[in-house]
Amino acid sequence: MTSRSETVPQTSPDRPGRARPTPKKDGRESAGFTLIELMVVLAIIGLALAIAVPLIGNRLPGAALTTATAEIRAALRGARSTAIAEARAVVFQGDPTGGYWLDRRHYAVPETRIATEGGTRIAFFPSGGSTGGRVLVSGAAGRHEIAIDPVTGRADVRR
Repeated sequence: MTSRSETVPQTSPDRPGRARPTPKKDGRESAGFTLIELMVVLAIIGLALAIAVPLIGNRLPGAALTTATAEIRAALRGARSTAIAEARAVVFQGDPTGGYWLDRRHYAVPETRIATEGGTRIAFFPSGGSTGGRVLVSGAAGRHEIAIDPVTGRADVRR
């Protein structure tokens, strides 16, 4: 026969194979974490956040410029496809105040300046070709350039 003071752990009937929490002197069972353990974990989490947040914040302007460039490139591809599918010319023009014009409709792109080289328009033709040119996309993080091939009408990003 064993008593509670011996070191043989008692198993819990609702959790087989696991020992019951050891009882304290006053009869209560100790289960959980101490206040100091919780404070140490919170301090570690706070330190990790203090290091990570500035690193993430520095990448946001670059991500916005990359996203705007991808959106404009997709619009240029769509303009070429529309010109081929509908057998008509489709015109693109950058708007230096923010956004671009495509087929007489304005599309806003916040915090980004979009300009076509020389302020000219870029037309896409039913043959798949275009007038060619460059679209300059600039923002807080720098500038990207999209080159449109006059023969194929394809738009390629150059950083």
